[in-house]
Amino acid sequence: MSLSAPVIDDVMHRREGSIVTVRVDTQTVDLALTAVGTAAVDTAVSRLAELLDGGVSLTDAVDRVTRESVDLPGHTSRHVLPNGALVLDDTQASTALEVRASLRVLADLTRQHGRSIAVLGELASDPAEWFDDHDALGRIIVRLDVSQLIVIGDGARHIHNAAGLEGSWDGESILVETLEQAYDVVRAQVDEGDVVLVSAASRTPLSSLVERLLEADR
Repeated sequence: MSLSAPVIDDVMHRREGSIVTVRVDTQTVDLALTAVGTAAVDTAVSRLAELLDGGVSLTDAVDRVTRESVDLPGHTSRHVLPNGALVLDDTQASTALEVRASLRVLADLTRQHGRSIAVLGELASDPAEWFDDHDALGRIIVRLDVSQLIVIGDGARHIHNAAGLEGSWDGESILVETLEQAYDVVRAQVDEGDVVLVSAASRTPLSSLVERLLEADR
């Protein structure tokens, strides 16, 4: 008799990787992933379901999923700087939903120590949803208590404006025009233990910013 499809009961994101509590029939197990983020969690749970459907035992399936987990490029993939700061490359996040999920990961990783820094560009939202999508990002950033928001470009300005309306003050949100300016702000602020999320790159070429941040410390 095959097991039912796994159901996610809880997810905890840590710097070492995400821990996913999964229920399969009457059994509850933890997937201790070496990757972090929503995309990694979804991939792992899908892989677990595939293995179980193929007749692999729950114990063996959990072991295989845990061993196979890796950071997915562009989806909160982790890069450690020499000073101990962590850069999350989330440049493949293309929707407001994906970016919001990644912001929650950022908040989780800095819950115990370190500052959270979010660097966001413009989303490629439908015109009817463009304002609401960017406005919602600015507001959730404040609610998640992100330490520093850096918004790049006039097209993403409503993220910055919404953060201000929600209660961001005293430089907690900064609007810059260029990637060069964003780089300078990050380099001036990032310190040991901090986590920098670079996301919302649909219309802003943020991959080059990630590359430069990493190259600066090689």
